[in-house]
Amino acid sequence: MDVLRSRLRRALAALAALVARRRYRILATVAHADEVPDELPRRGAVLVGEPGAAKWLVFDCPCRERHRVMLNLDPTRSPRWFASGGERLTISPSVDAPSARGRCHYFVRDGRVHWVE
Repeated sequence: MDVLRSRLRRALAALAALVARRRYRILATVAHADEVPDELPRRGAVLVGEPGAAKWLVFDCPCRERHRVMLNLDPTRSPRWFASGGERLTISPSVDAPSARGRCHYFVRDGRVHWVE
């Protein structure tokens, strides 16, 4: 019975890790925008600025094109977004980014993308 419980715990932990990877999360903080890697992991975001005073949030769009999105977090500039959470990123207000195919409009809440139709 203990072996079964142990296997079940490991299987649940693996499932939880898989679900966690399917959510947008903040991977790192860099001082300058040119330090953001050219390629980011899927659902990974990078804060640009000093800890506690981020100026930008950079990530690749969840659409098929995966074009780069840079959102202003600086309170002295407009428009401005808010980003919270580390492992489960929330962005407010919605992201409305132009792309070659048109427009990508979505919310990111608790690390999940909710498309606006």
